[in-house]
Amino acid sequence: MQPAIQAYNKTQTLVLSQRELEARALLKAASKLQWLKENWEPSIATMDDPLNHNRQVWTIFLEAATDPQSPMPPEMRSNMIGLCRFVINQCMRMLFEPDPKKLDLMIEINQHIAAGLRGREGSDLPKTEARKPEMAES
Repeated sequence: MQPAIQAYNKTQTLVLSQRELEARALLKAASKLQWLKENWEPSIATMDDPLNHNRQVWTIFLEAATDPQSPMPPEMRSNMIGLCRFVINQCMRMLFEPDPKKLDLMIEINQHIAAGLRGREGSDLPKTEARKPEMAES
Protein backbone atom coordinates (compact mmCIF):
# COMPACT_ATOMS: atom_id res chain seq x y z
CA MET A 1 0.00 0.00 0.00
CA GLN A 2 1.28 3.47 -0.83
CA PRO A 3 2.46 5.67 2.08
CA ALA A 4 -0.13 8.39 1.35
CA ILE A 5 -2.97 5.86 1.44
CA GLN A 6 -1.60 4.35 4.66
CA ALA A 7 -1.44 7.80 6.29
CA TYR A 8 -5.03 8.55 5.20
CA ASN A 9 -6.27 5.21 6.55
CA LYS A 10 -4.51 5.82 9.87
CA THR A 11 -5.98 9.32 10.21
CA GLN A 12 -9.43 8.07 9.23
CA THR A 13 -9.23 5.37 11.90
CA LEU A 14 -8.47 7.95 14.59
CA VAL A 15 -11.65 9.95 13.94
CA LEU A 16 -14.15 7.11 13.50
CA SER A 17 -16.39 5.86 16.27
CA GLN A 18 -15.89 2.35 17.63
CA ARG A 19 -19.20 1.26 16.10
CA GLU A 20 -18.19 2.59 12.68
CA LEU A 21 -14.82 0.84 12.88
CA GLU A 22 -16.56 -2.43 13.73
CA ALA A 23 -19.05 -1.95 10.88
CA ARG A 24 -16.24 -1.28 8.42
CA ALA A 25 -14.33 -4.34 9.60
CA LEU A 26 -17.41 -6.49 9.04
CA LEU A 27 -18.05 -5.02 5.59
CA LYS A 28 -14.42 -5.53 4.58
CA ALA A 29 -14.70 -9.17 5.66
CA ALA A 30 -18.00 -9.50 3.76
CA SER A 31 -16.33 -8.01 0.70
CA LYS A 32 -13.54 -10.57 0.82
CA LEU A 33 -16.06 -13.39 1.25
CA GLN A 34 -18.08 -12.04 -1.69
CA TRP A 35 -14.93 -12.04 -3.82
CA LEU A 36 -14.26 -15.65 -2.81
CA LYS A 37 -17.81 -16.62 -3.77
CA GLU A 38 -17.57 -14.90 -7.16
CA ASN A 39 -14.11 -16.39 -7.86
CA TRP A 40 -14.79 -19.77 -6.33
CA GLU A 41 -11.89 -22.17 -6.24
CA PRO A 42 -11.91 -24.65 -3.36
CA SER A 43 -8.20 -24.44 -2.58
CA ILE A 44 -6.55 -23.38 0.66
CA ALA A 45 -4.56 -20.74 -1.23
CA THR A 46 -7.75 -19.05 -2.44
CA MET A 47 -9.92 -19.53 0.64
CA ASP A 48 -7.36 -18.82 3.37
CA ASP A 49 -7.25 -15.00 3.34
CA PRO A 50 -11.00 -14.28 3.18
CA LEU A 51 -11.88 -16.93 5.76
CA ASN A 52 -8.99 -16.05 8.05
CA HIS A 53 -9.85 -12.35 7.89
CA ASN A 54 -13.49 -13.04 8.76
CA ARG A 55 -12.47 -15.36 11.58
CA GLN A 56 -10.10 -12.72 12.99
CA VAL A 57 -12.83 -10.06 12.99
CA TRP A 58 -15.23 -12.37 14.82
CA THR A 59 -12.52 -13.47 17.26
CA ILE A 60 -12.09 -9.83 18.28
CA PHE A 61 -15.85 -9.56 18.84
CA LEU A 62 -15.78 -12.79 20.85
CA GLU A 63 -12.98 -11.46 23.05
CA ALA A 64 -14.95 -8.26 23.68
CA ALA A 65 -18.14 -10.19 24.50
CA THR A 66 -16.38 -12.54 26.93
CA ASP A 67 -14.51 -9.74 28.70
CA PRO A 68 -15.82 -9.57 32.28
CA GLN A 69 -15.71 -5.75 32.01
CA SER A 70 -17.94 -5.75 28.91
CA PRO A 71 -20.71 -3.14 29.19
CA MET A 72 -23.12 -5.34 27.20
CA PRO A 73 -26.23 -6.60 28.99
CA PRO A 74 -25.96 -10.33 29.88
CA GLU A 75 -28.52 -11.51 27.30
CA MET A 76 -26.84 -9.53 24.52
CA ARG A 77 -23.44 -10.89 25.57
CA SER A 78 -24.77 -14.43 25.47
CA ASN A 79 -26.29 -13.91 22.01
CA MET A 80 -23.11 -12.29 20.72
CA ILE A 81 -20.93 -15.09 22.07
CA GLY A 82 -23.15 -17.67 20.34
CA LEU A 83 -23.08 -15.76 17.06
CA CYS A 84 -19.29 -15.32 17.23
CA ARG A 85 -18.76 -19.01 17.85
CA PHE A 86 -21.10 -19.93 15.00
CA VAL A 87 -19.31 -17.68 12.48
CA ILE A 88 -15.84 -18.80 13.59
CA ASN A 89 -16.92 -22.45 13.29
CA GLN A 90 -18.40 -21.80 9.83
CA CYS A 91 -15.05 -20.37 8.70
CA MET A 92 -13.26 -23.47 9.93
CA ARG A 93 -15.80 -25.83 8.35
CA MET A 94 -15.35 -24.15 4.98
CA LEU A 95 -11.72 -25.27 4.96
CA PHE A 96 -12.74 -28.92 5.43
CA GLU A 97 -16.06 -28.90 3.58
CA PRO A 98 -15.73 -26.19 0.89
CA ASP A 99 -19.11 -25.01 -0.40
CA PRO A 100 -19.67 -21.54 -1.89
CA LYS A 101 -23.31 -21.60 -0.73
CA LYS A 102 -22.10 -21.46 2.89
CA LEU A 103 -20.54 -18.07 2.18
CA ASP A 104 -23.96 -16.45 1.67
CA LEU A 105 -24.90 -16.77 5.32
CA MET A 106 -21.58 -15.37 6.56
CA ILE A 107 -21.81 -12.45 4.13
CA GLU A 108 -25.38 -11.75 5.22
CA ILE A 109 -24.53 -11.91 8.94
CA ASN A 110 -21.65 -9.46 8.45
CA GLN A 111 -23.85 -7.08 6.46
CA HIS A 112 -26.71 -7.15 8.97
CA ILE A 113 -24.50 -6.68 12.02
CA ALA A 114 -22.68 -3.81 10.24
CA ALA A 115 -26.04 -2.20 9.39
CA GLY A 116 -27.13 -2.54 13.02
CA LEU A 117 -23.90 -0.91 14.20
CA ARG A 118 -24.63 1.96 11.85
CA GLY A 119 -28.24 2.19 13.03
CA ARG A 120 -29.78 0.98 9.77
CA GLU A 121 -32.55 -1.49 9.04
CA GLY A 122 -31.94 -4.67 7.05
CA SER A 123 -33.73 -3.27 4.01
CA ASP A 124 -31.27 -0.37 3.97
CA LEU A 125 -28.22 -2.58 3.40
CA PRO A 126 -25.76 -1.58 0.70
CA LYS A 127 -24.73 -4.26 -1.78
CA THR A 128 -21.35 -5.69 -0.82
CA GLU A 129 -18.77 -5.19 -3.54
CA ALA A 130 -16.43 -8.11 -4.03
CA ARG A 131 -12.93 -7.17 -2.92
CA LYS A 132 -9.95 -9.26 -3.89
CA PRO A 133 -8.02 -10.31 -0.79
CA GLU A 134 -4.61 -8.70 -0.42
CA MET A 135 -2.00 -11.00 1.03
CA ALA A 136 -0.22 -8.30 3.10
CA GLU A 137 -3.43 -6.72 4.41
CA SER A 138 -5.34 -8.00 7.43
